[in-house]
Amino acid sequence: MRSTVFHRSAHLEDHEMYGLSAECPFCASSDRVPIMILQASPEVLLLNCASCHASSASRMPIPEALDSYYGQYYDDSLKKKVTADTPSRIAAHIFGHSKAHKVDPASSEIAMLDYGGGDGSISTEIANMMLADGVQKVSISLLDYDQSLKECDEGIMQIIRPADLDEVQDGVMDIVVASAVIEHIPDPKKVLIKLLSSLKVGGVFYARTPYVYPLMKIAQAINFQFDFTYPAHVHDLGAKFWNGMIENLSIEGKFQMTRSAPSIVETSFDQHLLRTLAAYTLKMPGYVFKENYGLVGGWEVFI
Repeated sequence: MRSTVFHRSAHLEDHEMYGLSAECPFCASSDRVPIMILQASPEVLLLNCASCHASSASRMPIPEALDSYYGQYYDDSLKKKVTADTPSRIAAHIFGHSKAHKVDPASSEIAMLDYGGGDGSISTEIANMMLADGVQKVSISLLDYDQSLKECDEGIMQIIRPADLDEVQDGVMDIVVASAVIEHIPDPKKVLIKLLSSLKVGGVFYARTPYVYPLMKIAQAINFQFDFTYPAHVHDLGAKFWNGMIENLSIEGKFQMTRSAPSIVETSFDQHLLRTLAAYTLKMPGYVFKENYGLVGGWEVFI
């Protein structure tokens, strides 16, 4: 079983990875312990940070290895360009939680940053909902390996393709979406800070990430194979990480966590019946027990 139905692991050779990292890529702590083997020969371990509670790969893939991996992933025109069976349901989820914090629901223009959003399936759906709610125009900055786009009405919805995050100005975005992407980034701290810094005052940041180590541990105990999907996934981030993230990034006073909960189920009953049923069943206790329960499969936050 894979941690997600939308990626699969690939074996990396020594020359395709950086050397062993001594520090946590989120908080730079060296207090990390190995909790799982992700790949053998050459060995890659999953290391848990005692300081910020992020779990990350001990060796990160080099850019060329990631280019090769994602190039093969997106070259297949039959593959989906977003990690969800029903992007519209995730879009409605984000829109619903963001709407209460939107400064001006009748603003002449809303700016959105969709980081790692594939072809824009989720962000364009959010934009359509905002337009139906009274917004006059939506501008979407979309960054991803995939360069295909969803069709949209260019008169009221503008899609911009920045080359990288450095082209995105600070303090200009109403909504920032980082759905199922932070776990893919070898150098995540500066990306997280930049994504948050791009928000206007009153803007909303959304992220969801896998948290599968507790499930992997149970699978290992019963001799059941569970694929972490390295090098697609290089981090495993649960409630303890996200609930302490603002403090660990030293951005207290600027940002407020408005929701921290088990992530929305990314699959649907009609396309993945058993997996979806299991996901809903496992996530339910996480809404009550929060950090004390780990079998949620993923976590999400609104900031």
